[in-house]
Amino acid sequence: MMQKEEGTVIGAVPLVAFQAAFRAQGPLAMLEHFDTIYSILHHFRSIDPGLKEDTLEFLIKVVSRHSQELPAILDDTTLSESDRNAHLNALKMNCYALIRLLESFETSQTNLVDLDLGGKGKKTRTKAAHGFDWEEERQPILQLLTQLLQLDIRHLWKHSIIEEEFVSLVTGCCYRLLENPTISHQKNRPTRDAITHLLGVALTRYNHMLSATVKIIQMLQHFEHLAPVLVAAVSLWATDYGMKSIVGEIVREIGQKCPQELSRDPSGTKGFAAFLTELAERVPAILMSSMCILLDHLDGENYVMRNAVLAAMAEMVLQVLNGDQLEAATAPLLHHQGQADREPGGKAVSTVPHSPVSALPEGSLS
Repeated sequence: MMQKEEGTVIGAVPLVAFQAAFRAQGPLAMLEHFDTIYSILHHFRSIDPGLKEDTLEFLIKVVSRHSQELPAILDDTTLSESDRNAHLNALKMNCYALIRLLESFETSQTNLVDLDLGGKGKKTRTKAAHGFDWEEERQPILQLLTQLLQLDIRHLWKHSIIEEEFVSLVTGCCYRLLENPTISHQKNRPTRDAITHLLGVALTRYNHMLSATVKIIQMLQHFEHLAPVLVAAVSLWATDYGMKSIVGEIVREIGQKCPQELSRDPSGTKGFAAFLTELAERVPAILMSSMCILLDHLDGENYVMRNAVLAAMAEMVLQVLNGDQLEAATAPLLHHQGQADREPGGKAVSTVPHSPVSALPEGSLS
């Protein structure tokens, strides 16, 4: 392992040795040189930027090669137990190293942005040596991990049951990237799309539904910039990935929030409200089957949630319902209308974006 003594700088010699071993042994070289990468990760903040970038470029090459070789390895019926274990351990190490390096770069970049916002680090806006731009590097890494998850890598594990820790490692970096407030910027749309597709594969192939639901609820409570980002992701999973059930799972979690909890967490309540109203705009027909879970909020004291539920129902009336469907759907709404439009003290409010009934074209109920 590379050692860092006080007053010394970690050099690139061990990485060069790893690169030579990779040329001779391929991705399995990581089994003997993991300490090299671990040391770079451990001392990431203090090592030369050029070494960081060289390490990232090299690890991308290692994981990419393994991704290309694995289909033939997985199809090899004569693969010995020891060779299978070797490739499994190499896969874990290679993915761990690349993902932890990704997270180290992300943390470093986030800190630089914070300095910029504070007016203390104007020079940090410039690109590093050789024109390295981290925001452009994230998408290819995420796409590489997605490509890897699309393989039948579960067969490397005993009984073809993939470890939950491995899935959590890969998906965890997606949630870490989403925490960055700049992820919602237009220039970062490619990264958002890559994150959405990676998590979509995890949902459809690796039983990530429960973990994703819990994580989405937590993020809506703590990161105000994420409501529209998560709406876009959930909408895509429900449509393109056929995972409509995740809408029901998330709505169930929101519907079970008690009034006291919502009152104690106003920022989280705003996140839930924004998520519901925007989701109704995107996929009203899918959300409609879960709306009964949210109706109790119409009787609750939290007017933010009441208005969100009303706005969601309005979108369903405008975009989905007609005729007999409309009459049946508006019955529970009209039952609650008088209560829902008032604050706890009895004062009428007008923060509902549009009434599900009044917003209809004249004569549409006749």
